[in-house]
Amino acid sequence: MRIIGLGSTNKGRRMKSLIRSKKKQKGLSSFGWIAIAGFFGLLVVSFFKVFPMYYENYKVKTVLESLSQDSNIDPKSKRAIWESLQKKLYVQEARTVTRQDVSMTRKDGKTTITISYETRDAYIANLFIGASFTQSVVIER
Repeated sequence: MRIIGLGSTNKGRRMKSLIRSKKKQKGLSSFGWIAIAGFFGLLVVSFFKVFPMYYENYKVKTVLESLSQDSNIDPKSKRAIWESLQKKLYVQEARTVTRQDVSMTRKDGKTTITISYETRDAYIANLFIGASFTQSVVIER
């Protein structure tokens, strides 16, 4: 009988030891760290893919604003507007905008220039990430 009693005492010690070791365990497992690192890696990749798209849109917006303030451009001539716009976009290295993306309308002495374009870039493997932008400016001359 004593042998059985000793066995139950050892079992009790093992249970207490397991409870203590669970209390000592704090932090993430290696799988948890890999999952968190993967998540933040995905965020970093996403940032480096999306940021250039928005930065180029900022350049397009800046070019349009400078075009509206340029007094050397005849707002009645679509060709003059396009040539000036094209030069300014080239200087700013905004390569996504094409002639088909630009529309110009003249009404009541106001010229409205609208640039509406889409851009996309490879994301991961066969996935693409894209954005659609529209910017416009009114020249009142």
